[in-house]
Amino acid sequence: MQILRLFAIFSVAMTFADMAHADGRPLIWNVSRVGDNGVKLRTGLQGDGRAEPSAGVTTQVLADDTGAISAVPVSIWGRVLLSSSNSPASQHTAQAQMDYDADARRARFLVSEKKSWIESSVLDMVSRRSVTIAAGGGGEAGIAAAQTLRLEFPQVGAALATTGSLDSAERTFTKSLSVEKTLYPDLTLTASLSETDSQTTATMRVDYSVKW
Repeated sequence: MQILRLFAIFSVAMTFADMAHADGRPLIWNVSRVGDNGVKLRTGLQGDGRAEPSAGVTTQVLADDTGAISAVPVSIWGRVLLSSSNSPASQHTAQAQMDYDADARRARFLVSEKKSWIESSVLDMVSRRSVTIAAGGGGEAGIAAAQTLRLEFPQVGAALATTGSLDSAERTFTKSLSVEKTLYPDLTLTASLSETDSQTTATMRVDYSVKW
């Protein structure tokens, strides 16, 4: 059964590739890590226009501690650009995104904003904020908000980030501090310290992201 599902995932990805080649539109193809034992494949098509509309499918392959595949959730997503501005020293983007979890029958709507600017020759600053509304799937509707501030040191490939997030459905507030170091262009080492409801957790992980 797992082999059939993986074959279906591969077929969908190849279909997107054929469509992109036939229509001359860019193909979105992004592979990244999820948690400790998972991989996420994000495929889709990027359209033309000022709003830069895009849509596609996200597939995750999740494994348990023994390495056996435990779940292969699939979701459909879409995204539009709300606003964008660029200058030699700063950049600002705002976008809206929707995804629908086919297995859980749960929809999520996300509005996010990113601002980045050059503070000096050795320091860049990035601010990200987002608001997410989720509903369906037999669960309660909920709103989650997050704010992240990153200090990036491009000359040494390192960054310091602090994040605060609030989840109304879980009734939790989480704050975290992390240090990142780029080992290779697609490989990053991250050490984090987070606190949720007075419970502190320390983690260290290596993440990768590959794009075509």
